Order: sequence, then structure tokens, then C-alpha cells
Amino acid sequence: MDDREINKFVGMKIKEFRKNKKLTQQDLADLVGVKNSAISNYEQGIRIPKRDFLFRVANALGVSIDEFFPLQSEETSSTLSEINKISSQLEEPRQKIVLETATNQLDEQIKKKRLSFFSNKVDFDKISNIVPYDPNKEGYAPVIGEIAAGTPILSEQNFEGMRPVYGKYAGRDDIFWLRVKGESMETEIHDGSFALILQDPDLSEGSIGAVRFIDDNEATLKCVFYEYDENGYPLCLRLEPLNPDYPIQYADEYNPAVIEGRLVKVEQDY
Repeated sequence: MDDREINKFVGMKIKEFRKNKKLTQQDLADLVGVKNSAISNYEQGIRIPKRDFLFRVANALGVSIDEFFPLQSEETSSTLSEINKISSQLEEPRQKIVLETATNQLDEQIKKKRLSFFSNKVDFDKISNIVPYDPNKEGYAPVIGEIAAGTPILSEQNFEGMRPVYGKYAGRDDIFWLRVKGESMETEIHDGSFALILQDPDLSEGSIGAVRFIDDNEATLKCVFYEYDENGYPLCLRLEPLNPDYPIQYADEYNPAVIEGRLVKVEQDY
């Protein structure tokens, strides 16, 4: 079965199970946290979704994920079979070396893929009227408000001025304030407060980060988790709010996003 046939098969199954549940494309999109257009593309066979997304779809539709997949390819089965056959013939100390090598390769693979979620380092020189940093004095960082569509997060359109920073954050050129909008992170982070964001390419599991969705250029603060497939590839970011009244969001190749940085401080003006 070639890629086109697989796409059509998966799309047909999604559409079939969706209709059996009497759900619209928008209903299913809301349940799994993607846009209506993504569901339409899947059902038409334009794109084939990743396994993690299909787990969410299967759960929403009440079916087994196995229903969406053709049988494993002969080439992949042959490779895995050969690896297992060779490993089984090795003595235990050599098997441990094989395991250690495979583990290191998986870690490198995960790290490489994870970094692709991160935005490039911000060029602060692109913002005019910015107050220069001075490591010997109180520092200032730019305040970012409403994110203008189609522009980088730090640009003239989004710049609202400067706000002081103190202590270890003074004099740095890799921080900015983000004005919080909404109540999804209540009761810890309030609407209208200011979140200090540090650009950090090593955002640990469960940390609160500033994530920007590329399609609409909307920035949001959420607890960030990584979801992986069975080979260790990050399939998506799972973005969880602190407020249970708000839904979990997902960022993947069909709803792309970048991590702008890690939350290090919150201030509230009264």
C-alpha cells in the first residue's frame, strides 16, 4: 500500500467512525483540539495524521486505534526481526552495549526533534526605542502585548514599552515580559499580570512556557508536556492550563507552534 492509499484509508476510517457517532467535522475538531480544516484534510486523504493524533481521535470516537492502521510494512518488520535475531545471539555484556547504544541514539533523536519546537533567539535590535541593558544597574525588558498577526513575537507592532527587572535577570538580552491575557492559568497567574519569559532551549517536562501558535501568531502560557511515538519522536506538545475550566491544547505539524521561552517570574499590578 503506497502513501496515497494509506492516506485515503485513514481518512475513510475517520470519516466513517465520525459519522457513526453523528459528529460534524467541527465537533471532532473540538474534541481533539485541532482546527476544522485539519479534520477535513485528514478525511480527504490530503494528509495522514501522526499516531498520537489518531490516539486522540480513536478515544474521541470510541474505537481502537488499530482500526486506522494498515499492517506493518515488510521492510520494517524485516529490520526489527534482524536486530532481534542478532541481539539474541550476543552474550549479556554485549547485549548491554547494544542497549546502551540504542538508548543513546534515541536520546539524540528526541533532543534533535524537541529543539525544533523552539523559536530562534530574538534580535532585540529590531525594536526601536528599546532601553539599553546595563549589567551594573537595574535592568529593563520589553513588554509584549497583543500579538500582531503575521509578525514575530518581538516586533514593533507588539512592543508596549519597557518594564524593570532585578537581580539575576538584570542586564540580560534574552528576556522579555509578556502581558497575560485570559484566565486559563488561574489561580496562579491572573489576567492582566506580567510574565517574565527567559528564552531557554531546555524547557523541562511540565514547566510553564510561552508558546506561540504559528498560524494565528497567538502566544499563550501553559504547562508544556512532550508526547512521543514508540520510536521516541516527539509527536506534539500537550499544553495544559492550570484552570480546569479551560481545555488542553495540542501543537503538532498540523497546528504548528514554537516555544518562545520559560516562565521565570510573574508580577501583578494593582
